[in-house]
Parts: sequence; structure tokens; C-alpha cells
Amino acid sequence: MLVSVSAAGTTIKGKREKAADKKGKEKKKRTPFHYFVMVCSVMILVMWGVILFGGQKAPAGAADLGNQPRVLLFMVDGALKRFAHYEGNQYPAQLVDLVPKYLSLRNEEISLLDKVSYTRDPSLGYRLSLAKPKPGDMNIIISPKGVRYETLPGGRS
Repeated sequence: MLVSVSAAGTTIKGKREKAADKKGKEKKKRTPFHYFVMVCSVMILVMWGVILFGGQKAPAGAADLGNQPRVLLFMVDGALKRFAHYEGNQYPAQLVDLVPKYLSLRNEEISLLDKVSYTRDPSLGYRLSLAKPKPGDMNIIISPKGVRYETLPGGRS
């Protein structure tokens, strides 16, 4: 069963009729939903532009951890919690095991870990405190259960 080309409706006359039908149709009007979608798309693009190209730059200098032992103490505590989270609630044998995967210290800064006293405790998990707190200052002892403060004897009254 063969159909000729002219019988299939591909004549010039048929094409003109189809074009006339298309011209007669009106364009669809934009509904409020279309405007809503356009406004939201523009807002999302603007937010991504601010996120990618705007904002403040990171601080130029790093904290001097040698002069701020408590900052180092809480930084090591965060690294211990990350270690426990990713290693199945286990804690490292030494603090050096945290570098560089969980604690970002350079090789020359690893000696700063001597300012922190770390012991693994079977009941608590670990105890973390300053190795040599100043007399009269409050010593911070951090464990997975929370933070505990102890006042050391000596110092000003």
C-alpha cells in the first residue's frame, strides 16, 4: 500500500493552510504563576552570585596558638570529636594521630600539642586539659560528658 506524496498532505496548498491555522491562534497569556517563577529564578541567581563572588575574605593571619593555649585546647577537643565520629566512637592513642586529617597543624606546630594533656579514659572516653596551667587560674578539663572547671591553689586572692 503505497501513498503518494501529494496524498499525504505535503502539498504547498496544505502547508499554506497549516500556516494560516497557526497565525489564527493567539499566544498564551502569562499567568501570575509564570511571573512568580521568573522572579524566584532571578532571586536564586542573585543569591548564588552573592555566595560565589561576594562576601568577606578569610582572615589573613592565623591565631597564635602558642600564646593562646585555651584556643588550642578547644581546637584539639573538636578534632577529637571528629575523630570519634568518623572512626566509630574510638579515640586516638596520641594527639599526633589527629594531624593532619582531623587537626590542621603544620609540621612545625606539632610541638604545640605538648601544651595539652590528653589521656584516654575507659569510662569517659578521654580527658583533655592544659598541661601546665598557671597557678591561680581555672583549669579546664574537657571530656565527652562536658566541661569541668577546677581552681588551682596559689595565686592572687
